[in-house]
Amino acid sequence: MTRLSSLIVLSAAAIALASPALAKISVTGAEKLCKEHLSAQQPTPSSVKADKEATRATGSSFTYLFKVKVGETTTKMLCTVDRESETVTSVKPA
Repeated sequence: MTRLSSLIVLSAAAIALASPALAKISVTGAEKLCKEHLSAQQPTPSSVKADKEATRATGSSFTYLFKVKVGETTTKMLCTVDRESETVTSVKPA
């Protein structure tokens, strides 16, 4: 009986910890969504590049730091994608 209850507890813990991995969108897919969203801004950027080292993931979202170049001006922007709805939820200056 103790083995069975221990197995159930371990299985439940494994499922709970694996839930972020079961999210619908991947890191690269979310990055692409942000890049498309930032590229559609006006005035149109000449360059939109993600800082790969600044990418952050939580159980519910991905957050990226982008360098957006418009003309001679480069601005750092934070973009957040909701993992469950697969949508850009926030874009703001860094």
